[in-house]
Amino acid sequence: MNNMIPARLIFEENISHAKQLGSLYQYLSEVVMIPESFEDLLRAQIVYSLSAFDRLIHDLIRIGMVQIFIGARLPTAKYQSEAIPIKYLPQLILGSSPPPEIRFQDIVREKLSKMSYQDPDKIADGLSLIWDENEKWQKIAYGLGMTKTDVWQRQKLIASRRNAIVHEADLEAITNTKQAIHLTDAQQTSDFLLKLGSRICDLVELPLNPASV
Repeated sequence: MNNMIPARLIFEENISHAKQLGSLYQYLSEVVMIPESFEDLLRAQIVYSLSAFDRLIHDLIRIGMVQIFIGARLPTAKYQSEAIPIKYLPQLILGSSPPPEIRFQDIVREKLSKMSYQDPDKIADGLSLIWDENEKWQKIAYGLGMTKTDVWQRQKLIASRRNAIVHEADLEAITNTKQAIHLTDAQQTSDFLLKLGSRICDLVELPLNPASV
């Protein structure tokens, strides 16, 4: 429950599944000769890849907050300012059943279920619950060999394209025709999100409480 490794493995598996849609698109495009395009598979790959990343951030925050709760990780300023409804307090007393950390995890999961971690600003804000770093995107970008601005803008564009696909059928506003999409677009999106998620995992796994290890 308190280990972040399973979250990373689930993320990698989800990205792998998303990338299979690109492989399916390539196969169908080369073998099945029909007038219709299979480009919606590429759009689905982008949506599923970002969904996998969103799930990863949710998992990392949840696990990190539980680590803080049990004393295995140092608390952050944002964590300490988070409010918990009074109705939950009796369930967080030592000796309660289920154990307080289990109930706390349920509370965190319920709270996070209302959040989306796809926009770069929201990602940074969410990570502040478990990672006291003022220059998050700069730290993240350093390990990717990119600038802070480039990583931030790339994530912003991916989130924007995902929203266009999900909420607007990926249609151009004026012509009402589908926006162009290519196999490389989907592949590069999946690859970028995989690297980004892995880099974030490397960074947030570190700030543990020395007294607990």
